[in-house]
Amino acid sequence: MEGAVSESLAMACVRGLARRANRVALIDAGMGGRKVKAGVLFGAGLALAGRLRREVSERRVGIVLPPGAGGAIANLACVLAGKTPVNLNFTSGRAASESAVRQAGIRTVMSAQAMEEKLGDHFPQTERKLDLGVLLKEEKRKAIVWSVLALILPARVLAWAANVSTAGGEDEAGLLFTSGSTGEPKGVVLTHRNILANLRQIDGVLGDLELKSLLGCLPLFHSFGFTVTLWWPLTGGPQVVTYPSPLDPQALGEVIGKYAVDLLVTTPTFLRMLMKRAGREKLGGLKMVVTGAEKLPAALREEFAQKIGIAVHEGYGMTEASPVVAVNRPGAEKAGTVGKLVEGLEVRTVDEGTGKGLNRGEAGILEFRGPNIFPGYLGRPDLTEKVLRDGWYHSADFGRLDLNGFLTIEGRRARFSKIGGEMVPHGVIEENLNEWLEETKKGRGGGYEVMVTAVEDEKKGEALVVLHSCELDEVAAERALRERGLPALWMPKKYKLVEEIPILASGKLDLARGRQLAGG
Repeated sequence: MEGAVSESLAMACVRGLARRANRVALIDAGMGGRKVKAGVLFGAGLALAGRLRREVSERRVGIVLPPGAGGAIANLACVLAGKTPVNLNFTSGRAASESAVRQAGIRTVMSAQAMEEKLGDHFPQTERKLDLGVLLKEEKRKAIVWSVLALILPARVLAWAANVSTAGGEDEAGLLFTSGSTGEPKGVVLTHRNILANLRQIDGVLGDLELKSLLGCLPLFHSFGFTVTLWWPLTGGPQVVTYPSPLDPQALGEVIGKYAVDLLVTTPTFLRMLMKRAGREKLGGLKMVVTGAEKLPAALREEFAQKIGIAVHEGYGMTEASPVVAVNRPGAEKAGTVGKLVEGLEVRTVDEGTGKGLNRGEAGILEFRGPNIFPGYLGRPDLTEKVLRDGWYHSADFGRLDLNGFLTIEGRRARFSKIGGEMVPHGVIEENLNEWLEETKKGRGGGYEVMVTAVEDEKKGEALVVLHSCELDEVAAERALRERGLPALWMPKKYKLVEEIPILASGKLDLARGRQLAGG
């Protein structure tokens, strides 16, 4: 990527797509492996942008589409038209969807008939629905003209001819709603500067690794799916090979092998499923694997390296950081950490109780400052004031930065319970239980099988509850935890068999649903 972070995301897309208009920028594996050239994406996006300018007066446009050519074109059209794309989470339930539509003031949604039929009553209700397929057919001639012009005209001339704004800076470029894993979704406003800065930071970490393609299966309403597998390819990054869902490991293995994908960004649970279903034959050609969203278990890292022959690099990000914060990479990695911070981002740790700054190496609440940190939550100055202090973003994560610059995440504030005055980490208990299940072959394998949550307790404030989807002997489980050195205070008080562990479409545990199941 070139240009300054004061320019618009739209202009960055014009540069990225028009410079090599003849290259295949996207392969839609969900549509039979359709290869889409950069110039064709550009032409379709511009033709549709003109239609949006004429017919949609509001600033924000809802999008209900999976990863693929359609989702890329819809998002591209919005930014080229000077509008904010809002990819709605169609897996979060009707209440969360209605909340997002209401908060964002969305009156128009772009989607496809197949999506509307599939979602039924869960499809977001708005004043107007635009069928992307119909629109593209109606604008086909204009799309072809713009595609041809992309082959012969410089980016600046194309932007001028198409009336694409070149200025972005602190204006809103994207709006993502948090997954709602802990309650009602919050609207995270991302500016042009935020997204472009993070794209440069990603390039700074991965740009010299000569990664020619990456898998795009994470939802577009997920921050990694939005920035890493959507805007990075559209602004000149590697080719993206898309598939509509991260939940089909068999199909994803086929896609990775067939299209020679270089980079896989996923979650530990999805990686475990891929490893078990796809195997070395399909995954062995990957050049780099990065996991995020949840802590990478050491056992999974070792098993993947042994069975597939590829190292797994743990990274870390959050929606409020656009999202990439830190990542391990070849030549700069340390097991157990999430790597070094991306360029231009600062971190400090503070005491949760007093807010006092801590020394380097001391664990505390992580605070971040940099060009990729968001300006605030949509319509919620009360929430914004709680997390943004003098330019520093006060996160919900505990961690520490060592003397060599590697960041370790101890856990999320929402994933700790205060029992008898001590903070007990849910993730550590889960990791030990998962390792025990693997060692004893008691688990079924292929995904989350245990989740630690908590319910209120009159005596100690909270009591730990283990949700499990596999058969589990409570006495043997507690014995295993004690043998592994976990304190008596950390022992769960209740085990509850559930049909499946609740997870979100992003691959994260659904914390709110987990608490409901534990207390039900």
